[in-house]
Amino acid sequence: MRLTFKYPVYPTQEEERILEKWFVHLCDLQNSARHDRLVASETEGAFVSLSDQQTLLTAAREKYDDFREVPQDFQNHALRRNDKAFTAFRKRCKENAEKKGYPRYKKRVRSLTWSLRKYTKVVGKKTKDTDKQTIRVRENPIIATDFRHNRLKVPKLGELKIRMHRPLQGDPKEVTIVKKASGWYAHITCELPDAPKVEPTDAIAIDVGTTHYLTTSEGEKEDNPRWYRQAEGLLRKHSKDLSRKKKGSQRWQKQQHKLALHHERTTNKRKDFIGKLVYKLYHHKENNVLVAEDLRVSNMVKNKHLSKSISDASWGIFFKWCADIAERDGLHFHKVDPKNTSQTCSACGQKSQKKLSLAIRTFNCQFCGTSLDRDHNAALNILLRAACALRGERWVTTLTETRNKNEARDAGFGNAKQLLFSDLLTSPSL
Repeated sequence: MRLTFKYPVYPTQEEERILEKWFVHLCDLQNSARHDRLVASETEGAFVSLSDQQTLLTAAREKYDDFREVPQDFQNHALRRNDKAFTAFRKRCKENAEKKGYPRYKKRVRSLTWSLRKYTKVVGKKTKDTDKQTIRVRENPIIATDFRHNRLKVPKLGELKIRMHRPLQGDPKEVTIVKKASGWYAHITCELPDAPKVEPTDAIAIDVGTTHYLTTSEGEKEDNPRWYRQAEGLLRKHSKDLSRKKKGSQRWQKQQHKLALHHERTTNKRKDFIGKLVYKLYHHKENNVLVAEDLRVSNMVKNKHLSKSISDASWGIFFKWCADIAERDGLHFHKVDPKNTSQTCSACGQKSQKKLSLAIRTFNCQFCGTSLDRDHNAALNILLRAACALRGERWVTTLTETRNKNEARDAGFGNAKQLLFSDLLTSPSL
């Protein structure tokens, strides 16, 4: 398992100038590697691999001074990014996807990455009975100091000031320096052992929406902050001010920085809310099993009436962080088929005869008379659907939403819902 730790970095003006120069070089290198693959494919029908371009890079470093000024590890990572983009493009072509997405020409590069290599370290002293032991350890990029800021070792640049507001965990493998509107940041990726899975005891299901961000199977709702819609007024002002400036002037650059900073603050608010919400669902509520719908968000945003609200909610990031937190802490996160979860009664399992539109926020069952909030009913159906799922890591649902009422009665339960909830807590597939 890998975790990435993000820390603010404070380079001097000279160090910032050198980093900007390296960004321009890496951008040209990546575009050149893209162009070489394009020309070789169109003219000769040949395929240029990553190793071929790395060989050309070694020859260029021996011939040109500007190539030798930039650390070779940065250049290798730029070539790997280009190779990764072409690998994904070939995969989409193989799968005959609707949008192939040929790798684009990059206008700018705002990050550089280098790997942390291992070296041999001697442990212990040589005595009559024992010999010296040598082990392979990875170099530590952080130099601890007694001051507020530590130091980050950057190849061919020296030591940058870095604020370590939290300690590193695990074995650091690579470092990425990123430039954003709010400043410079260092992303240190560390390797950690996988956490053992805990025994599932408490399960909860969630149903996401746009009116409320989510509704749990216990009936609790979380308000939707609507970050982008709150920021639209100031965003419109910054955009108008930018359009009135002469493009490329200093005033235009300052206003462009204001606009980028506004977007970054909106993104940070969204990520802060999602991170706290995921932690709350798992740890504050003391649940170790979280169930959600397997939504195709990329298809849902094609709806022109809901695209802005769905994009603002960032359901994809929410589901991804739920899975990441579950993997990090040894918890459980599963997805089920979302088909008809809001159209089926959670009490009797009967599907509504008439399709309910999004404007109808209350589910009224015509068979058993159950009246329940639409999202709460869907969350209960998600929980029940997970209970009757087939065994395996990925829960595949069956068409049967509930068990026979006679089976629940024979087991001593009042209805089929209580029977399925008991199966969920005792199911070995959890």
